[in-house]
Amino acid sequence: RDRTDGPFRIGYVGRLTAEKSVRSLARLEQALLDKGYRDFRLVVVGEGAEQEWLRNNMRQAEFRGVLTGPELSRTFANFDVLAFPSETDTFGLVVLEAFASGVPAVVTDRGGPQYTVRHGSSGYIARDFDEFVAYTARLMDQPELLSTLRAAARQQALETSWDRIFEGMYEAYERCLS
Repeated sequence: RDRTDGPFRIGYVGRLTAEKSVRSLARLEQALLDKGYRDFRLVVVGEGAEQEWLRNNMRQAEFRGVLTGPELSRTFANFDVLAFPSETDTFGLVVLEAFASGVPAVVTDRGGPQYTVRHGSSGYIARDFDEFVAYTARLMDQPELLSTLRAAARQQALETSWDRIFEGMYEAYERCLS
């Protein structure tokens, strides 16, 4: 992380496609503006069919295109929160990538990312759009809470490995088969 101040940065990384529910980012922006928030930016990393619509319907967004390597790592690290509205991701590796940079995530209660986020510890799992907005706003309003979640997200990433992930999957299979 190489920024210490400036607007609150809400990040998204992934394909800009309908199945990722990326139009929710524009709704999130508008909801925050309606609540009186002004000092924030949505940083959108990725490309896809919804990119033009997003550009035309968002005022506080920076579109970074596809990033890789150190530039992607630096961008992740400079987010304050990852907003990941997808309801179709089976795993959501992007959430773990955010955690590795000490960035908590707000995700939906549908799809794989809900099983990665520890609600209230490394981020929040929203049951609906209103909660998605409320959890994002909570992190904007409470710097101490944000700091606590940042540390927990980083710790969770350090404790996560593919071996642990597969162990959990194998245990689930054994429970289902027995």
